[in-house]
Formats: sequence, C-alpha cells, structure tokens
Amino acid sequence: MKVVPWFADLAYLVNGIIPVEFSLYQRKKLKRDCEDYYWDEPYLFRICTDGVTRRCVPKEEQGEILRACHSSPYGGQHGGARTTAKVLSCGFFCPNLYKDASDLVKRCDECQRAGGISKKNEIPLTTILEIDIFDVWGINFMGSFVSSCGNTYILVTVDYVSK
Repeated sequence: MKVVPWFADLAYLVNGIIPVEFSLYQRKKLKRDCEDYYWDEPYLFRICTDGVTRRCVPKEEQGEILRACHSSPYGGQHGGARTTAKVLSCGFFCPNLYKDASDLVKRCDECQRAGGISKKNEIPLTTILEIDIFDVWGINFMGSFVSSCGNTYILVTVDYVSK
C-alpha cells in the first residue's frame, strides 16, 4: 500500500489538476489553500508568512527531522518551541509542526528526567554595582609610635576598589 503525503491534494492543484470528484466548495478551498505553495520537481515548497520558502515534508520524514533537531549532539534537548524554530530554520515545513514538536518533548525520556527549574527553586538575581577606582576611600590614623623625624602618627588611606 502506497502512503500518500499530506500535501498530495496541493500537489495536484499546483500542477493545474483538480480531482474531478471534488465538490465546488472543496475546489474553492483547495485553490485558496494552494496560493502559498509551488511545485519544483520532486518537492513541494511553501512561502511562509515570514517570507521564507520552506520544503514541505511528508509525515514519514517529519519524525526523523524533529528528532535530529531536538536531540542533536551539538546542542539539543530544547523545548517544543525551540525545536520548532530549529526545524523552520533548517528550511522544512509541515502543518502540525508545533504540536508534533511539543509531543516529542513530552515523550523524550531525557527531557522528562531533567525537568525545569521552578520559580520556587530559582535564585534571585542581584545587580552588580559598578564602581570606579578611587570612588570609595578609607582613612585611618595609626599611632602613637616612636618619633621619627618628629612624627609620631601615620595617616593611612586605602582605595577599597583597587586595594
């Protein structure tokens, strides 16, 4: 049994062929759906809303592409939205991409074991105070010492930034 890809109807219309068994409503809907697609043998491409042209992939290839973008050795195991962004940046399109990526992350054993940091466990952020050299000084008197050239006290000044 030959598996027909999800974009089979669109491929017909892009080639100028409308199936005879379609009703008038189905023909109009198919024409409206095909406005952003074009056929370049052997692939169907879609011009997405961001203006980028992406290749439409059949259902059999979607799982492999999603796994490659989610579990890549050079930085993976991201959430559903980030995995979807990676797939789109690779130039692929499928209609249920967001849902499929989210489902993949939910089924990923490694992601489920790692989990996320909850708000309760987050460490609060503190800002780093920027101070220039000689902004903060410390002055202190030391003494009384044995007289040296008539001086018995020492005035000590310290710049607390540079020490």
